[in-house]
Amino acid sequence: MRALPLFAINAIAMQALAVALWLLQVSNPAVIAHVAFALGILPLILAAMGYFAPVLTHSRNPPRLLAFIPPLAWLAGVSLIAGLSGVMPLATASQIAAGFGLTAAIAMTSWMAWRAKHALGPAHPGLAWYLAATGFLIIALLAVPAMDLWPTQRMALRLFHLHLNLLGFVGLTAIGTLQVLLPTAAGRADPTAAGRLSSDLWFACGGVLLIALGAALTATYIPVRWEKLLSLLGAALYMIAPLRMSTRWAAAYSEPIGRLHGAAASLALACFGLVGLLFAGIGHTLGFLAGRDAVAGFVVAFLLPLVSGAATQLLPVWLRPGPQLEWHTRLRARLGRLAGLRALLMVCGGLAISFGWLPGLWFAVVGVALLARTAIRALPDALRD
Repeated sequence: MRALPLFAINAIAMQALAVALWLLQVSNPAVIAHVAFALGILPLILAAMGYFAPVLTHSRNPPRLLAFIPPLAWLAGVSLIAGLSGVMPLATASQIAAGFGLTAAIAMTSWMAWRAKHALGPAHPGLAWYLAATGFLIIALLAVPAMDLWPTQRMALRLFHLHLNLLGFVGLTAIGTLQVLLPTAAGRADPTAAGRLSSDLWFACGGVLLIALGAALTATYIPVRWEKLLSLLGAALYMIAPLRMSTRWAAAYSEPIGRLHGAAASLALACFGLVGLLFAGIGHTLGFLAGRDAVAGFVVAFLLPLVSGAATQLLPVWLRPGPQLEWHTRLRARLGRLAGLRALLMVCGGLAISFGWLPGLWFAVVGVALLARTAIRALPDALRD
């Protein structure tokens, strides 16, 4: 996955563009959401899975053929945005996007399952989180053609698709990766991470399904009275993993995650943002908060600090694989400058949006500006060294 640095930079750029579009309110909200997710996050996650799966299965690097998966996912995003923007018929664009996306998701899932079966010894439990994540992605993408086949339930299927993508595909991938990535960024391994990953996966998967079903049932014509209970129970189950993870971090890594600089602070704040968003989701369920800005809040309070923190830690390795030298340490320090501050601004801005205060987005704008300034200064110098 030699293109990983490009996908990481692309993901941050697409999220920053989405923030600008939300702030200016110059485009369809569905277009903005898919700029952030389909063009930015989806290709990056699939590329990162191709990078991490061999590590988790103690096996060799992925075959070259696997490199087609992230660009195929990116093409799915381009196709859908073309439809949502009116460049081509939406029904046609949706089917093309679903086809590209399903091909990429099924290919990645099949390869990871094969690697798990042929691993040298038991695969790391983090791989099961990746398999569950791509499983939810496949189900979410199958809901896209179902919207055209069942137009009376389009809104319900859209909400089902949305929650499976955000909390299932993106959320499970993030939690599974953070359990190992933050201790790596903090410089000390976490011997309890594997146990938590093994025990918490079923709670998280059950939470995703209950939240998605509860959200979908609110938009159906089926008379049910317990959809809110499903969502609340799902939120409680889903919250188990990030709360247990963050409790462990507070006890073991309080010093590195409390720094102004470095990836650890950004990654920890992303977890805090996810928990805050879950509480905002409970408010949406109970009717205290409007859900119209939930996707913007998810991007700003969770994905921006998550991806920028992960890029701070991993970009040096992806740019120059092999033994870790002074160059890697120096670039990581440059990329991590003010990481804690910019992540705090992003989380505050995203949670402000989720709780109904749209001007809070300006906090995120400042955070993104700090990130851009850091990257523009650090990367050209590092690449010339």
